[in-house]
Amino acid sequence: MSDHIVDLLADIEDPDTIEKLLELSDSVDFTSDQTEPSNPSTLHELYERYLSRRHDRSPATRSQYRRTIPSFIKFAEDRDIKMPAGISTELVDAYIDDLQREYDADATILTYTTNVRGWLCWLNKRGQCPDDVYTILDKDELGLSPRARDEAIPADEAISILEQLDRQRCGSFKHALLELLWNSGIRIGGAHSLDVRDFDPTNREIRLRHRPKKGTRLKNGNDNENAAGDGERNVTLSTSAVEAIEHYIDCSRPSVTDDFDREPLFATQYGRATRSTLRRRVYEATSCRWGNDSDNGACDENCDPDSNVCTYSYYPHAIRRGSIVHHLSGGLRPSIASERFDVSIQTLRKHYDPRTKRRRKEDRSEAVRNAWNK
Repeated sequence: MSDHIVDLLADIEDPDTIEKLLELSDSVDFTSDQTEPSNPSTLHELYERYLSRRHDRSPATRSQYRRTIPSFIKFAEDRDIKMPAGISTELVDAYIDDLQREYDADATILTYTTNVRGWLCWLNKRGQCPDDVYTILDKDELGLSPRARDEAIPADEAISILEQLDRQRCGSFKHALLELLWNSGIRIGGAHSLDVRDFDPTNREIRLRHRPKKGTRLKNGNDNENAAGDGERNVTLSTSAVEAIEHYIDCSRPSVTDDFDREPLFATQYGRATRSTLRRRVYEATSCRWGNDSDNGACDENCDPDSNVCTYSYYPHAIRRGSIVHHLSGGLRPSIASERFDVSIQTLRKHYDPRTKRRRKEDRSEAVRNAWNK
């Protein structure tokens, strides 16, 4: 018998009460500390925990979380909902209505709803909210159709755009950037990380380096330079890409440094061009003004990626995907493509190679015939 029970019984004089307590002690553990359960976490606290569990995400992704998810939390708190138990489909539907009133672009609404959906799904796995509150944030359920296209840009369209840029905007920021992205297939983060010294026209290559302590990162960056898949590599460029970048450096690039005293390759008068600036240049370069439908004049070269993306524009990832498909269709072996584009062979085949089985067979047959003729 515990000291706790002994002390309790010592203060009781009624024998019947003592007997009942002794019977009760057989089924109740009086030795454990009987403390009140901790207060349930608020929406804001759960968001902070969610963010702390995602240190492996890139700074850009975490920044996007901070920009989008708190807007939903504030929307809920303005309606006196501070705990996850108060999240309902009615609240989520009202939030969607609010986003549609504030933003015109489906792409922007999709960014907010995708991130909030991910957070609500995380809460659901912990029993904090029901399934239906996040399933209604599905892209198709919302009927969202972002105007910038995310499929692979066809090779003939990319080449046509580059030819027109070469004629009318030779050596411009957007011309050099699109030539680089199409030829190298690098990610927009890779282009953002480049310094002027990383461009080597003599050897016709760019050098991608992971420099987190100096303001830029690669997606698969690793501080151990010997670690596999760290994203660091030298990428060979075509003559047209080298010439476009050289012309851009000589004629268009402002003579500036960034906050780390580095000379960014893609720069504005304020320093290193941000990822959003690079994306905006891709939207402009692939708009109807430079594409096959350039005669309709619908784009004024001032496309805003947050509110007025041209119907004909492509996302940067569509340029990367189109470049990879173009290289694979040209006979580049998957093993080499994997190294050039910093992507696993499995991912390469699953996500970046939309060729049909018949097309793949034809490409293999053509590569074999070319090998016979050598």
